[in-house]
Formats: sequence, C-alpha cells, structure tokens
Amino acid sequence: MIYAYVGAKGGVGNTVTALLAANSAKRAGRDVVLVDLTGDLGVVLGTSPSLPGVAEWTAASELSLGAASALSVDISPGVSLLPRGTGDIDAARLGTLWSLLGGKPRVNIVDAGSGRTALERVAGSRVRRLLTMTCCYQALHRARELVADVDDVVVLTDTQRALGLADIEAALGRNADAVVAMDRSISRWADAGLLLDRCAKSARSLDSLL
Repeated sequence: MIYAYVGAKGGVGNTVTALLAANSAKRAGRDVVLVDLTGDLGVVLGTSPSLPGVAEWTAASELSLGAASALSVDISPGVSLLPRGTGDIDAARLGTLWSLLGGKPRVNIVDAGSGRTALERVAGSRVRRLLTMTCCYQALHRARELVADVDDVVVLTDTQRALGLADIEAALGRNADAVVAMDRSISRWADAGLLLDRCAKSARSLDSLL
C-alpha cells in the first residue's frame, strides 16, 4: 500500500507527519520506502540535495521498479528514501511509480507536498491519501477544499492555537482519523536529524492508520 501525505497548506507539518508514519511502520516490523516529492524529507534526514531520484526516474525512457530501487538510499535498517532529485517531475508518469511500488509488500510513504496539485499527483487505486492539517484558520480554509477527496484526515493539535480539535471536526463535517499532539520534542528531533528514530511516542497516534 502507498500512504500519501498531503498538507492542507505549506508549513502544517506534513513532512514531519510522514516521518512519524514511517516510525509507526518500522516499529510494526515493516520495511518502509519514503518517497520524497518535495525535497523536504531529504533535508530533514540529512541526505545530499543533489541525489538523483523521482525527477530523474520520471524523465527516463523506460520506467521500472528496478530503476527506482537503484535510486533509493538506505536511511536506517528497514527504511530507504527515494529522493526527489533535481529538475521537474513529470506528474503524468507518477501513476506508473505508484503501481510499481504498490505491488510490493512494503509500506510506501509519500511526502506529496500541499494543496490540490499535490493531491492530484498521488491519485491511484493503490494510493491512500491522507490530508494533514494544523488547528489554524488558514489550514482549515484550505482543508475544506480538499477533504472530500482524501481517505483520512490527520490533525496536528497545538495548545497555543485558538482553534481546537472539535472546531476542526465541526467545520470539516467529519472526525479526524488520527490526532497528533505536537510538542517541543518533535521539533528538537527534527532539527537534530533524529526524528525518524526518536519519535515513537508521537508516532503511536498514527499506528491505527497502517
């Protein structure tokens, strides 16, 4: 299965949520492939921004799972990263990638970016699309435009926000499928490049989505 995380808007913690999901899958004993469509996963994980990846794969004359696997980088035992790469990503060819990855018994987690364009890039019968949002008015406004087209909603809560979970659920007309309580430790581990392996406490909120 492919789990594609799409932010309601930029800056809502979509990349962090994708890494929390990877931790959840890893703790369950599953092999994980992280697919980076934005370049943000690579930054948080400390890989080189010049590594070839999805952009080069979609530009190739022949699309194969072996070619995608050859571009993957081992991050930790059982977890690999398919970097974004450099240059434009041919969105029309991403459907082939989802079909190839979805046919393997691994957990594929995609950091798709944000907004309608990102949502359209991760369409497919083997893709489960998860909308990520925080409890802020701007994210809520954008989320209302996307919520009908996603499978799950993940809400990152923050006690410093004026809006709460109940406000978000009432405005969207549906309950959150997972709730992640944000705290300072998440930011610390992300800044240190250790989030993937140190976020088990927060990642448990996503265990039910596997």
